[in-house]
Amino acid sequence: MRVAVPTTNGIVDGPGEAMKVRIYEVSGNEVKLVEEYDNPALKAMAARGVHMLRSAIEKGATSFLLVEIGPPGVRYLSGKAKIYIVPQGTSVDSALNMFRSGKLIETTAPTHEEHHHVI
Repeated sequence: MRVAVPTTNGIVDGPGEAMKVRIYEVSGNEVKLVEEYDNPALKAMAARGVHMLRSAIEKGATSFLLVEIGPPGVRYLSGKAKIYIVPQGTSVDSALNMFRSGKLIETTAPTHEEHHHVI
């Protein structure tokens, strides 16, 4: 299965804040980095996280390891992919190990409310 992880400096981040997106192929105990690219959310004006999520879905991701996700992201991924929340400050390697060993619980709820930015 393909697992998407938004990351900044090797630490799992939020989909709207991460500098990079990594896509891994996870099969049993094997984890292989398939692709790493700049997070398209950083150039988005609204619903930034959804831009990152969409980019990974387009690359075949079926699971996401995130530190947070808002209501738009949850709505977008509903029926498309599984969402797993990892603790703030978790390294990508640790998150992948937790995922492979079944220590992460799938969620369908946002970790925060929608952001309303005032300009």
